[in-house]
Amino acid sequence: MLKKPLRRALRLILFGLARWALAKHQPTVIAIVGEGKTAIAREAIYTILKNRFPTRRNLENPDAEFVLPLTVVGAEEYPTSPIGWITTIVRTVGRLLFLPKYKHVLVLEIGYTNKEIFDYFWQVTQPQILVRCGKAPYLSKDQTASSTFVVDETEDLEGYRKAAVKVGEIFKIAPKESKEALEHFSLPRPRIRILPARGGGLIVDATYNYFPPKEKALEEILEPLPGKKLIFTAESGNKPKEIKDGEIAVLLGPTRKMGHFLAELAKQPWA
Repeated sequence: MLKKPLRRALRLILFGLARWALAKHQPTVIAIVGEGKTAIAREAIYTILKNRFPTRRNLENPDAEFVLPLTVVGAEEYPTSPIGWITTIVRTVGRLLFLPKYKHVLVLEIGYTNKEIFDYFWQVTQPQILVRCGKAPYLSKDQTASSTFVVDETEDLEGYRKAAVKVGEIFKIAPKESKEALEHFSLPRPRIRILPARGGGLIVDATYNYFPPKEKALEEILEPLPGKKLIFTAESGNKPKEIKDGEIAVLLGPTRKMGHFLAELAKQPWA
């Protein structure tokens, strides 16, 4: 964990880098906020836009303080060490200095832990499109966007799909095309999954793109599962060729490093 002074300094650095990236590339920013199913709205909108425009969205744990700035600058992972942070910052500066400007769309699910952090996220991104899912008591009156869509908290999946189609219309995507894209839409993947292994055992998939799942959540899932529990991380040594009956393999680490291992061991790794 970073100490408070270092965290404040890092916040200022990432704020500056995100501002720099936004000023250089001038992406269209779509903010998704509220106490409703914001992840569903995020994925539905991303599904509609990604085939027509370069589109990036944040994944996992939007409440983590630095997820959104890292997404804005195009970082591929959430650093977990001082060296990792320094490498990310240097790489980002290099990209901003030498890569050409490119137009793209950012679909950002802005989480909420406290008002200060939410305001920080909002100030960094300055969204042009706002999608409010259910109540958003932390959204101030002056935090508005050029276009706003509201999904009532009582609405089912179809309500989120309709909001996504309306967002698509802003980008000149016909409703028919958006609905066809949504035929391939799948709900956001759970942070932690339990999958059958090829060898007869079970796999607890706790891999992640940006930020690891909470330890408590992982412990609560593992506690009732009977069997020998084997923990494997990206830094683990020899890994078994199969997970046998009575064994539970816990995979914890970045998906880009652990994905091949998951593909080898699970019956349906991407289900």
